[in-house]
Amino acid sequence: MALSVGALRPAQIAVHAEPRTFIKSESFDATLLILPLVTGLAAATAVLLDSRLFPVLLLADLWFLGYHHVVATYTRLAFTVDALRRNRFMAVDLLLLMTGASLVLAFTAGAWVVATAFLYLQWFHYMRQGYGIGRMYYRATPEGKEAGARDLTTDLVIYLVPIYAIAARSAAMGELFLELPVKTVVLPGAVLTLLGLAAALATGLWAIRSTVSFARGTLNLSYAGFVVSHVAIFLAAYILIDDANTGWLAINIWHNFQYVLVVWMVNTKRYAGGVEPGARFLSRISQPQRVAAYFTSCLAISTVVYLILNRFVFALGGGLALTVGIYMGINFHHYIVDALIWKRRRPVPQAA
Repeated sequence: MALSVGALRPAQIAVHAEPRTFIKSESFDATLLILPLVTGLAAATAVLLDSRLFPVLLLADLWFLGYHHVVATYTRLAFTVDALRRNRFMAVDLLLLMTGASLVLAFTAGAWVVATAFLYLQWFHYMRQGYGIGRMYYRATPEGKEAGARDLTTDLVIYLVPIYAIAARSAAMGELFLELPVKTVVLPGAVLTLLGLAAALATGLWAIRSTVSFARGTLNLSYAGFVVSHVAIFLAAYILIDDANTGWLAINIWHNFQYVLVVWMVNTKRYAGGVEPGARFLSRISQPQRVAAYFTSCLAISTVVYLILNRFVFALGGGLALTVGIYMGINFHHYIVDALIWKRRRPVPQAA
């Protein structure tokens, strides 16, 4: 029997294309996905080719991304008088408490305790940021828009790969990290193998599911691309790159770069209605057409703040315990605050 072309109507074809969804726009999503990963891996590659580049690239990472990363948190926490009044404890009091606690630990238990805590807490911070951004991508998909929706397979990949990665690094890195003394947690070989198998199994299941979705035309490429980048950076930073410092540089650049981009995105959405009287400075520089002004302003603020901090530490005599205690205390404060502000809902403006 002859089959007419008209019989093959689109409604009869099961395969359909997934509508493109983005957390902001196609260009922003591509930037967030590619630029931090490429920059981090390129920096690590440069150091592997010439180890003398490490201090130069480390300084660039800290000054252009790391310090800005910390200041970016304050754009969401205390960049206006009203916000500072509401968040006084988290912005000021908790910072002093965490820095004080870090100093006490450094001078009593030893700098190695603080440095070791930094090694593991920062790894956890990296992993949680990956989870948070992954959730942003998932919530942009049709499935993720349903109330209470979860993507368990992807969540397992986002957590299990980093857990195996830090366990593998801990077993092989020795007792120095960024020239600081550390004592790593070395797991038994059997446990490490089981963690590796669990991470590989989760990643394999995710890859099979993604391949099937791609064949059906339902794979969200932005979301899948983010998961691939997350797995790639953790494997490269903690396993494929032998030197712990060089691996850390790669993932730290990736993390910092991602963070400043996401905070910029959140601020532009927050002030999409234009300049607000109660936050003139932040709302003005957060307009989409003022990207250069936003990043220049944040960089200028972070430069001034950390130059003053560096001079303060130097005036106190420096020293390992003092330096580690102060700078790590600031980092620990950031980890706590960052874990809280992304879960808080903005207050709903009251009617006049």
